[in-house]
Amino acid sequence: MNDPFPDEEEAGIAFVDKDEVFAVLPDDDCHSLSQARKSPEWPQWKQAIQSELAQLQCMGTWKLVDKPPHVTPIGNKFVFAKKRDNEGNILKYKARLVAKGCTQRPGYDFVDTHSPVVRLESIRAILAIAPTRKLHIHQLDVKGAYLNSTLKEKVYMKQPEGYGDGTPHICLLVKTLYGLKQAGREWNLEFNRKLRKRGYSRLRSDPCVYIFHTDDDFVIITVWVDDMLLFAMTVELKQKAIADVESKWEITDMGMPTKIIGIELKISPDEISISSSSYIKSILEKELLERCNPVSTPLDPNVPLEPNPEGNEGD
Repeated sequence: MNDPFPDEEEAGIAFVDKDEVFAVLPDDDCHSLSQARKSPEWPQWKQAIQSELAQLQCMGTWKLVDKPPHVTPIGNKFVFAKKRDNEGNILKYKARLVAKGCTQRPGYDFVDTHSPVVRLESIRAILAIAPTRKLHIHQLDVKGAYLNSTLKEKVYMKQPEGYGDGTPHICLLVKTLYGLKQAGREWNLEFNRKLRKRGYSRLRSDPCVYIFHTDDDFVIITVWVDDMLLFAMTVELKQKAIADVESKWEITDMGMPTKIIGIELKISPDEISISSSSYIKSILEKELLERCNPVSTPLDPNVPLEPNPEGNEGD
């Protein structure tokens, strides 16, 4: 999936320089609240936590209630990440409060969990069409996407780790907090319902591709969780699509895309090239293989290949 830490500002629409590429590097994060507190960067992590809690409160994510009898509230934890540009400079410290959905009980705390994302084949196909039809391409991100959906089940959670109000109250979740098993599904249903009310139709071959027609022109929206690509025949249709999304959710306007779900994009008027070099590099760094010697042919071409002399089948 795409980046789990979508860029979010305090309020309104954030306009991000199209040359900036957000990346989270391996082993670059704190893995617990206690580790963050011991870090020399604690002032930055503390500010990120406060920003996250302020957003949760603004969205009305939960309400504090007395603990009902025979209820065991699920836990939660803060997840930390640094967002960097393509040169490795830190752009933002991000803290996300995540519910421990692994302790949810099927049939009680959740029922259905399936949620689709746009197929990579669909994105590649549309990117191939875009230069030939001179489509205008734009990228949007919905801020705190999961927090926009209302939770149907009654789910109780402990107060945020290290940031309770000192009472025995627990949280009755109202919105689908990140980490809940059904959070992705509820957000997808919310997005689909509101976008279709704006006149968009769902592609039958891919439920995360939406099309809006007007005469001979069209606009396409692809959705990967909260990350959207817009492909429009005209500037007016592109602005309409942005306004349609903005009218329902708070967004981050990313401008011309440079990266989507781990795929790097280089867009020119006549062609679009895609690459996953950064993703491959991050894997090599994680496995400590970044200094290995690249070879065009992994097997020595001078080694003769002979039939199995023993005639037995391999294991």
